[in-house]
Amino acid sequence: GIIDFDWNLEGTQILIPLAGDIFNYDTQTKTLTRHTNTPSYESDVRFSPRAKYISFVRDDEVFLIDIEQKREVQISTGARSTIRNGVASFVVQEELGRPSGYTLSLQDEYIAYTQIDENPIAIENRLEFAAEGVVNIAQRYPFAGTSNAHVRLYITSVQEAFNGQNTLIEADLGANKDIYIARMFWAYTQNKQQQYLYIALLSRDQKTLRILAINPKTGENSLVFEENASTWINMDGDFTALEKGGFLGLSERNGYRHIYQYTQENTANTTVRVRAITQGEWPVSKLLCVDEKNQQLYFTAWKAPLTAREQHIYRISFEGTNLEQLSNRKRRNYNKTPAWYTASFAANCQNYIATHSNANTPPQTRIYRNTGKPKHWLVRNKINKKHPYNPHRRAHIKPEYGQIPAADGTPMDYVLYKPQKARKGKPYPAITIVYGGPGVQRVSQKWSSLFAQMLAQNGFVVFQLDNRGASGRGKAFEDPLYRALGRSEIQDQSIGAEFLRQQNFVDSTRMGIYGWSYGGYMSLHMLAQTDYYRAGVSGAPVTNWKLYDTAYTERYLGDPNIGAPNHTQDAYEKANLLNYLDGLTEPFLLIHGMSDDNVVLRHSLALIQNMQARTDNNMQTMLYPNEKHGFRATHNRVHRDGRILTFFKNNL
Repeated sequence: GIIDFDWNLEGTQILIPLAGDIFNYDTQTKTLTRHTNTPSYESDVRFSPRAKYISFVRDDEVFLIDIEQKREVQISTGARSTIRNGVASFVVQEELGRPSGYTLSLQDEYIAYTQIDENPIAIENRLEFAAEGVVNIAQRYPFAGTSNAHVRLYITSVQEAFNGQNTLIEADLGANKDIYIARMFWAYTQNKQQQYLYIALLSRDQKTLRILAINPKTGENSLVFEENASTWINMDGDFTALEKGGFLGLSERNGYRHIYQYTQENTANTTVRVRAITQGEWPVSKLLCVDEKNQQLYFTAWKAPLTAREQHIYRISFEGTNLEQLSNRKRRNYNKTPAWYTASFAANCQNYIATHSNANTPPQTRIYRNTGKPKHWLVRNKINKKHPYNPHRRAHIKPEYGQIPAADGTPMDYVLYKPQKARKGKPYPAITIVYGGPGVQRVSQKWSSLFAQMLAQNGFVVFQLDNRGASGRGKAFEDPLYRALGRSEIQDQSIGAEFLRQQNFVDSTRMGIYGWSYGGYMSLHMLAQTDYYRAGVSGAPVTNWKLYDTAYTERYLGDPNIGAPNHTQDAYEKANLLNYLDGLTEPFLLIHGMSDDNVVLRHSLALIQNMQARTDNNMQTMLYPNEKHGFRATHNRVHRDGRILTFFKNNL
């Protein structure tokens, strides 16, 4: 079906990738044009910035279609078994948030693309188990401390390519080739004197971000800005070119993610002038729209008196003045009405579609003016007699939110679910749902997974805590994880466990813990390193960080190779779950998808082998054939959640 589409500038054409080919629908003439009809699959399909061309990748080569002339031309060459054009490498897509490997200039004159060579990456033979049989996947997976894909960057003139004079210019990326191209974008210098391809180069240790301006005619680079961090740099959001020159971007250089304006004054002066537009002890989550005509910016964030548990829509002038909250503004005491907003703006920033929810209200979607005034409902999603949640409405439990201090006094957010008909003075078994890892926020005022509701409605107290390391609260809140995975989170979650066991409605002898992915890793660590829990469930856990990818793992733990410049002694050893099995004596259920290509099954197999060698019988396993990291089949999700519930009923 249709899972993606792209509009042209005027909003009259819709570009639709469908079943491996490209279609274009004209909203005025109501006609459909098919642009490709090939056995190969066209991917990363979109209009060029001026909508003169359609760009896409086919068989690891970059192509353009001239829409008016209905003519196709191949831009890149040389793709073969390990060489791919116009495609971002696995870790750049997965861990750095750059999904595409090509970009067109602002006026459609140039196209730039990356060429990656995966030959340096060792082949990992990964078995995918299904009921129909076993498939061997020979996957090039960059384990921590091993080689990444080599990357090159090419630029060519679009017009020359259509004239048969496709001269490729290779961009100078500098002497150090062991880097990540974290972002690629086009922008002008001040007053449109010169157009450059800008690239954000992130060092392998992710402590240095260098922005280079690449001359599209020569490939020569010039350093325009450099940012450094003592721990790591988060790559959040994209850079946005301004019509009059310069660009906007997000940075945490002052501790919180804020919007900055970068201006390169002229072609002779390669350095940029940097100016903060938003500032304060609160983070911007996303830049939504840039209205240069009216000198306004729109973004999502939270700001006191709100907390990180909420997210709202804000507007501010280019000068950094007149900051105002747009969402919830028509409600009385809107700061007391908790909500989580996301939004998508029209290109001219005059209207936006917003979706909001909270822990007791499912997502509702509406069109608004850029003042925050509502216009039309799109999805009211009111729980009435016909709503699918109506049969469960009376059983719905309103969670309680609060904060407890970490050992250093840092406030940490928690959410607590109590059984609806809990009798006063009666203690109940409790389950902690844990994640604990970096870059993720679990405690928020939004409608989310009903898994916690299911557990609470079955008689369990349910508790979640965002320990230090969670996102949304500034860089200092995240930094305790640096070179200390499996340590600082355990300290914080232990404080949460102490808080939980002191509640008079909790039976401290019947506490359990559950987590998935990083949370699965944490649930096992909490069982092994503490004595708070009688039983636990671990889903798709990382057990040995040397088996996870370069970009994510090295960001937090450094290089595992002794003697490497980015090596930290014992960081991997202290994070390795398999070194704590002496303490893993409680009953636990291990769950893993047998086709997981993110946290590969080897992680759980290593744990299973070690537990069997110890002749301990406290481990149960449930493996799911043909399932990935995030379960896709509904019946498997239902079975998994039911299995977890049964396990906790039996053990708690």
